[in-house]
Amino acid sequence: MIVSGVNPVATEKDVVESRASGVGWHSLLRPLEPFLSAVSHQLRLQVAAFEPEIASFAEYALTNQGKQLRPALVGCAGDAGSGFSDDLVKAAVIIEMVHLATLVHDDIMDGADMRRNRPTLCAHSGNEISVLLGDCLFARALELASEFPTTEVCALVSRATRNVCSGEILQTLRYKKSLHNREDYLKTLELKTAELFALSCELGGMIGGLNRRSQLQLKQFGVSMGIAYQIYD
Repeated sequence: MIVSGVNPVATEKDVVESRASGVGWHSLLRPLEPFLSAVSHQLRLQVAAFEPEIASFAEYALTNQGKQLRPALVGCAGDAGSGFSDDLVKAAVIIEMVHLATLVHDDIMDGADMRRNRPTLCAHSGNEISVLLGDCLFARALELASEFPTTEVCALVSRATRNVCSGEILQTLRYKKSLHNREDYLKTLELKTAELFALSCELGGMIGGLNRRSQLQLKQFGVSMGIAYQIYD
């Protein structure tokens, strides 16, 4: 079920055309504000799961959120605009942690110094700490996923994480070999970016109580949206 007043297709269009239309991302997602605030709060609380000596590095990585696209998709699919459960918040936190972990590793691979108007973790703390911190974020996300009463959530998160990392590897290999055909490009986008969009929609629908057919329809929507987003980005 999609939150009243929040059309996910229009949401993506807003990201692409916000300057032209004058409609802001935050105003479009106003029905989800309580849910997204809860996700941000729970994400910050994850810092306590790490050893005190490395908590500051975890906090640095976990507090550098962007548009919250993936949590918003979880909320839309789970009808968070009309109320939400702790499990729905946890699902969004898990997916955002996986996403933030991939960004930590991306910045190392790209040699990036800045992300979202501040130094990247690797520029701030070095590559060695950043590699291991990214691994810690992946592990914590899977630990949270294992707390659900069904093993299906952990299986879906694990599979998506593997696919995202596989997409990164394929992109690196194709870049080095100068292989740039359309089919390979779209396959890489599906694994690298669309996978977490799809997971957000599928898990949101699952926790929101939708039947399996609806979950799979939402998953396919997430794939299409993720590919479109990455092509634009």
